[in-house]
This record gives sequence, C-alpha cells and structure tokens, in this order.
Amino acid sequence: MQTATSNSFVSTSGYKPRSTNWTSIRLLNVYRLAISATFFSQSFVSESPLLNIVDIRLFSWASLAFVILSLVWMLAAWIERRGFQHQVSLQIYTDMIVIILLMHACGGISSGLGMLLIIPIAVTGLLAEQLLAMVFASLATLGLLAEYIYSITNIDNYSGNSTQVGILGAILFATAIVTHKLMLRVKSTEQLVQQRDRDVALLSALNQEIIENMQAGVIVLTRNNQVRHINNAALEMLNITTSKVFSLKRDQPEILAALKMWRNSPARDTPYLPSETGIDNIQVSFRRLQDQGNENILIFLNDVSSIKNSMQQAKLASLGHLTASIAHEIRNPLGAISHAAQLLSESNDLADTERRMTEIILQHSNRINHIIEDILKISRGSQTAKETITLDRWLLKFVEDYCLSNQTKAESLDLDLQLDNASIWFDAGHLNQIMINLCNNARIHGNSEKPIHIRLFGGPNRAVNLEIADEGPGIEQQNLDKIFEPFYTTSHQGSGLGLYIVDQLCEINDATIEFGRNSYSGSSFTIRFAVSPVHHQPEQAAI
Repeated sequence: MQTATSNSFVSTSGYKPRSTNWTSIRLLNVYRLAISATFFSQSFVSESPLLNIVDIRLFSWASLAFVILSLVWMLAAWIERRGFQHQVSLQIYTDMIVIILLMHACGGISSGLGMLLIIPIAVTGLLAEQLLAMVFASLATLGLLAEYIYSITNIDNYSGNSTQVGILGAILFATAIVTHKLMLRVKSTEQLVQQRDRDVALLSALNQEIIENMQAGVIVLTRNNQVRHINNAALEMLNITTSKVFSLKRDQPEILAALKMWRNSPARDTPYLPSETGIDNIQVSFRRLQDQGNENILIFLNDVSSIKNSMQQAKLASLGHLTASIAHEIRNPLGAISHAAQLLSESNDLADTERRMTEIILQHSNRINHIIEDILKISRGSQTAKETITLDRWLLKFVEDYCLSNQTKAESLDLDLQLDNASIWFDAGHLNQIMINLCNNARIHGNSEKPIHIRLFGGPNRAVNLEIADEGPGIEQQNLDKIFEPFYTTSHQGSGLGLYIVDQLCEINDATIEFGRNSYSGSSFTIRFAVSPVHHQPEQAAI
C-alpha cells in the first residue's frame, strides 16, 4: 500500500509518510516458500500422508516450479527497485496457475487445495486496486472452471462437482470485495492518524514558537525541581547564558524559596512580588501542569520594571506640577524678602545684633531657594534619555570636569578603574547629577584632608558596580534607614534632598544604590547598574 502527503510541515516534525508496503510482499514470499517447500517434499514420498497425489509427475514439476518461483520473487522483493504493482500482479498470476496445477494433480476441486487461492486474492485486495482484485478473482474462478471441465472430460470417475467450483468462486469474489473494503477503512484510519500526527506536531511547534517569543519568562519544572524547559525571555531576565545548564538551586535560590512557599499554600493565585522573592524587578507566579499523570510546575516571570518606571514617571510628573506651583508662589515673595534683607544689611546705622538678624534672614532664604531648586531637579529628571555609556572613559572625563568646576585638585579624587570598556544603559545627564551629588556629599561629610575614592568594579552575571567612598566619620547606625528619605539631613546647610534625588534617579534608570561602611571606616555608596541590553546598544557608545 502506498500513501503520500504534500504537507510541508512533515519534514520539520520528524514524521515520514508510509512507503509502498514491500514488507507485506516479503511476508507473502516467506509463506509461499514454506508452502512450496512442503509440497515439493511430498513428491519424494511414495504415499503422502498429507495429500492424495493422483498425478505424481505433474505434482513434482509443479511443486518444483513453485519453489523456484518463490525464490525468484523473494529475491526480487529484497532488491526492491521499482515495479511494485507489476511484481504483485506477476506473483498472483503464477500463484493461481501453480495452485490450480497442484490441485489438478491431487484429484481436482475435491482435494481442497483450491482454498489456497484465497490467500493470493486476499493479498491482491489488500495491496492493489479493487478492480485488479476482481480481475484476479475472475481469472481464478475461470481457471477452476476450466480445470473442472477438463477433469470431467478426460478423467474417469472424477469426484468433483460444479457446486464446489461455484462455492469456491463465490468465496474468491467475496474475499476480493471484503479485503478491499477493509483496506479502505485501514487507509482512512491511517490518514486520520497521519493528519492528527501532523496537527499535534504543528501545535507543538506553534506552542514552542509562542513560548519562545513571549515577553514573559516561562520555566517548566519537573516534580523534583529539575528544569525541563526555559524560554529566552526567562534566560534574559535572569541573566543566564545558554552555554551552561540552568539550575534553580545554584542560579536562582530565591525562586526555589518562593516555590517552596507556594507549595505550602497552593491555593494562592496572586503573583509573588519582588519584595517577597528578593529578585529585582521580577514578579513570579506558579501554576500546576499535569502531563500524563506527572505533575510539572509552570513558573511565569514578569518584568515589572516598566510598570515601576511608569509609576515613577507619573509621580515625578505630579511633583513637577507641584514644584512649578511652589516656585511661582514662594520664589517671588522669597526674592522680595532676600532683596529687602540685602538692602537692610547695607545700612550703616544697623547695630551688630540687627545686622546678624539680616544674615540669618539671607541664610535661610538661600536655604529655602536651594530646597526649591533640588525639588525642581527631581521633576526635570522625569524624562529619561538612556544611552550606552562606556563608564571607565566617562569617569575620566567626569573627574576632570568636576575638579575644574569645583576648583578642586585632581589629587582629591582617587579613581580606581577595575573594568575596561564597561558599558551601562543610563541617562548621561542623570548619571552626572548623581555623581556630583555623591561627590559633594563626600566632601561635606567626609575628611577634607583625605581624597574621595571612586572605584569601578564588576559583579556576578556581568554586573557593573560603581562605589563612591570617603574617609569621614561615617553615618550613625540609627540614621541609616533615613538617609534616602526626602528632607532628612544632619547639616544645617543642606536641603536633605541630595541622596533622595540620587536614589530616585537611580531607580528610574533601573539601577540601585546601597550604603555601607568601607575599609577607611567612612561612608560608601555603591551604585549597581542594570546590564546593558544588546538590542539597545547604538552604533557608537557615549563617553
């Protein structure tokens, strides 16, 4: 039987269409060789216990021809070059002739050997067209009828009768019809199975394509927490390279800890927030997946940094409107107060105590103005223009500009570059404002006789870190939780917004800032930058 398919998806799914059924022909040849060998062996027995041989000479030659033809057809089927239908037709023709001759040599239709014609007719119905099967059934019936007429004409006391010939002929026709109908049903079932195989393969490929191109990360775990599949989005979110085998226990113990919490409360449908898992900007959720009785776990990872950025942009936009109102409502009267205090201080008739009062007025007016300017800086930072910055080269230029603008010696800044060509994805204006605030903070609260240490170094998973450290007295333990809060300051000259601005600008650029003690017992602020995405890198990095 030969089936074919034109579906172009077959080659990608691993499915191969069924070829012409040479295996069935080979099995028929084995059967034919066994029957012919049995018949041929009986020609050497004087009185065969199996057959009532009437014409031993005819029987011997016919059985020998049967053996030879069986070997020829077996060899032809193994070679399997071309002409399947021709081989089937020739084999069935020879089978009918030889079987009718053997039947005649054993006494005609009454010997029962005519029933062997059913096998070739059945094979024709299974492997060929119905018309060919009906032709062979007709030829076999005509052969039986010719043998019967010849026998009753030339053999005395012939025991066969026409009823047996008619019944056997009807059986042959019925065999041809039934086997072909059965084959049609088998073909229909086979085509249905093939179509379903193609559909399953197509759905599998489609699901694979969808999963691989999802913006959400997807991880499939077996029951024993082995990673069965992880898509590209998840690899990118977790900064995992495809060159190594991913393991939750080794690479992401935070996800494994969240999974254990979820297994203790499987009814929970809400995602685990970054604050619960300890993974920056990634929201984690879990689902059960049953696969043939085996339980798998689906882990969905969603990057919430864009949501945070949107919220931050909205917050800063609102703050911008507020500061604009403040600048308009406060700066005008504040300017009048400052101007009046300046004019008053120029009077020669003022006593020292009164002159001191004018200085206090000017000092606090300037402080209020500085607070307004800092708030305006935050609102201006609401729009980010990120670009790829080569940080080591950028820092060299920053140190040079900072020393010129603040009339500071180059020795006051100690630059330690431990990374070459370290690229970050950041707003250059925001980075400049962050560095100025941190360096000014180090100058004010650190040791003026010691340099400010700026260190560029690497971290795990290709992370880039930048540390700004001083050799001052440091920050007291009880104040650590407040240093990034707005309007908190330990200096009467500051606005309390410097570190808050730094923290906000880091956040909208997907970076984090941390405080710690350094080896000089002073304060150390470390900025941890997000890894620069490849698809965002421009042709030329900013320096």
